[in-house]
Amino acid sequence: MRGYEHIIIAVFVLVLVIAAGTYGFMLLEGDLSFLDALYFTVMTVSSVGFGDIVPETNESKIFTIFLVSFGVLALFYTVSVVISSLVEIRLLDILRFGRVNRRIRRMKNHVILCGYGEVGSLIAERLGGGEVTVIEKDEEKFNELVNREFAAIHGDSTNPEVLAQAGIKTARGVIIALNSDPDAVYTILTAKELNRDVRIYVRANEKKSTSKMKRAGADYVICLSAVGSREILKALEAKHLGGGIVHAIEENIQKLF
Repeated sequence: MRGYEHIIIAVFVLVLVIAAGTYGFMLLEGDLSFLDALYFTVMTVSSVGFGDIVPETNESKIFTIFLVSFGVLALFYTVSVVISSLVEIRLLDILRFGRVNRRIRRMKNHVILCGYGEVGSLIAERLGGGEVTVIEKDEEKFNELVNREFAAIHGDSTNPEVLAQAGIKTARGVIIALNSDPDAVYTILTAKELNRDVRIYVRANEKKSTSKMKRAGADYVICLSAVGSREILKALEAKHLGGGIVHAIEENIQKLF
């Protein structure tokens, strides 16, 4: 963020010089239009030369001398700040991601969390940043993870290389909280292929996906919609509603999945 602030300041200085130059030429060269004065200023600042337009009065010539001096300095300052800031930002990113990667490589007996959505973020908070590696393919969410100092990897958990980078061979468990059940199934298969002993816990978005996930190798599958319906039924039973009513509601809910 600091590098971007330097860029903004440098650009502001350059724009200020161009604005001052344009106003100065319009003031000293009374017959110049705004466009001609702006053209005059840009040619002066960039040291390209005037071409078909030249200063006519001594005041304009003196003003042009000072404008060339300040304008060239402002231009080179802006270019140097932009280049150095971009290089600095890139180097900081490389160093930051390098620290994260070294931290991930040192992890043993950790948990890999696939997906940092509503459910995944709650799981990450509960586990804490010390023993979990998060895989997230959304760049905005990944940057949030890095800023919060989680060990995070930007990639797709269905990719075996990404899982290997997350330390699947030394992990004690994998939690899959993806919004796509097919991707979750493929992640299970990939994880088991890389580490047959790792325990896999999966969030299913649809009840019909639970059996596929278990066949793929998941040790524990939970469907939040099914859990929610059971909790509602427990609440109804706690209010001493008739068992027949509860049974009827349960049957209707099960038909939805």
